[in-house]
Parts: sequence; structure tokens; C-alpha cells
Amino acid sequence: MARLSVIIPVYNSISTLERCVNSVLAQELDDIEIILVDDGSDDGSPVLCDDLALKDPRIRVIHRKNGGLSAARNTGIASAQAKWLAFVDSDDALAPDTLKSNLDYAEENPVTDLVEFPVTVRYGSPDSFNFDFEPYETSGTQVFTHWIQSRGYNHCFACNKLFRATLFEKIHFPEGQSFEDAAICPAIIRSCRTIRYSNSGRYLYYESQGSITHRYRFNNQEPLFRHNITLLDEITREGFDIRPRLELWSVCLNLLTDLRRCKDADYKYITAQAAALESLKPHPAHIFRSELSFRQKIKVLAAYCIGTGTVCKTLGIRKYS
Repeated sequence: MARLSVIIPVYNSISTLERCVNSVLAQELDDIEIILVDDGSDDGSPVLCDDLALKDPRIRVIHRKNGGLSAARNTGIASAQAKWLAFVDSDDALAPDTLKSNLDYAEENPVTDLVEFPVTVRYGSPDSFNFDFEPYETSGTQVFTHWIQSRGYNHCFACNKLFRATLFEKIHFPEGQSFEDAAICPAIIRSCRTIRYSNSGRYLYYESQGSITHRYRFNNQEPLFRHNITLLDEITREGFDIRPRLELWSVCLNLLTDLRRCKDADYKYITAQAAALESLKPHPAHIFRSELSFRQKIKVLAAYCIGTGTVCKTLGIRKYS
């Protein structure tokens, strides 16, 4: 049986799929299966998937009707046979020696359920940036606490992680909505016995003009705000310290401002959510000891002085194109 199942959803990826698959095949890991889930492509990707499978016995292809990224991932999970899962998007790639080094690292501790490794976001773009990690292990009740305190919600990517397959027995990617990774990440983290952070390998998240992050439309962006304010409400009710609550509150303030800047913004919704965010505002005692930028500290202080809704309205005047 394969040690690792690599799930690659494919939708109209004719120009990038071969690059993606080759980066996985080059991982020098023979005991893997690569599951290409063709999500109803109509650009020649289905034929390319089949051609790639003919060239390497580690590749399997599933053709399905179009249902979106989450549905394709869920289909791949249901078909996976290995104890460990990895997700790679068909327009991205892996740096050499990413999978083997991290799979070996995961298996050093038999109760490890997740390994997170470095990622470069907007790879190939002048404004690319990295999330890097030092080797670290957290277990038990500290797993979720550490994730919040280290602001893990800022890198809720499914693709720079190895998951024990059993994590997905009760948790599934939500179908029909954007930012599906952010939707399930807190629940996944809470389910882990041990998480290991790695400095080996790298996921290369390519810049794509067609991605959700480049289409600032209200319905596309709203789920990300909703997932984060839900998380903020949870850690507030659970009695987390002020500093991590303040930092997540600041993220929610930025996201709500982004929604206000969308040309198709739902102002009634934004007004209601500004009030909800106002009610979750922690005491500003730790603001100058937080890791917020100076500019962000000023923005948060303004919200304390003139109100969350007023700050969102003021900063949201300049609209996205």
C-alpha cells in the first residue's frame, strides 16, 4: 500500500497540469499514489490526465461532473488508499524533496496527525512572500492554543501540509463556497493529537490572475471574513488571552474593510457584521505589545475611538477595480 496519496483536482488546467504532476513525480518517493480528479474539464485536460496515467503506474484518474474544488478534493479523499494525504492544486508545484522529507518527519512520531511545511505565495510574482517554519512539535491541549497564538489562521492552506487520512473521516471540504481551506482548518487542528512544523521542502503557490484573491467580489470574499469572525467568537468564548484575540480581531477588521471596498458590497450585511465585530472587541491593553504593524495598531486604535463601522466605512471608500 502507498504511504501517501497526493490528490490533484484538475479543472481546465491544460497549460499547467504537466508541470504540476512532474513536480510530484520528481519527489523521489516511489510508494505514493497520485490521484488526478478531473472535475468536468472541457479544455483537453481529461485527455492529458489519461495520457499521464499511461506513463506512470503511480497515477490514477477519476473523471467526474464539475462540482468545484471542494467536491473534487472530497472525491479524491474518498478514493485515497494511503494513511497520509497531500493536496496539490493543478496550477501549482512542489519544490524538490518536499514530500519524502516531510513524510519521514511525520512518521518519526507515531501520533503525529499533521505536518506543515514552508510555502511561497504568489510564486513567480514580484510581490511573492513566504511562510517559513522552524522545526517544532506541539501536542495535546496545546495544539490549538499554539496555532492561535502563532496566527496559523493566516496560512490556512491545505496544500502545504501532510494530513493523516483519518482526520477526514468526519470533516469534509465544504462544497460550493470559496476559501474552503479556512472553513475546515480550525476543526482539523482541533482534531490533531500532535502537529509537527517543518523547515523542509516548499509548496510553490503560483500567481494566478484568475484566482479568488484576484477577484474582489463580495460573494467570493465574504466566506473568508465569516470563517475568521466565527473563529474569533470561538476563542473569545473559550477565554483566550487578550493578545491573540486582538490580533485575530485586527484580521477581521481588515477583511470587513475589504468587503466594504467591493463594488458589489452588501452594505446592510457589512453594517450588521461591524456591530458583531464591535461586540467582540477585546480590551486594547496589549495593543502596543502585540505583533501588529504600527499602521495596523493605528487602525485598531481608530476603531476603539470612533467605532468599527466608521473605520470600515472610511477605509472602504476607495473601491477595488
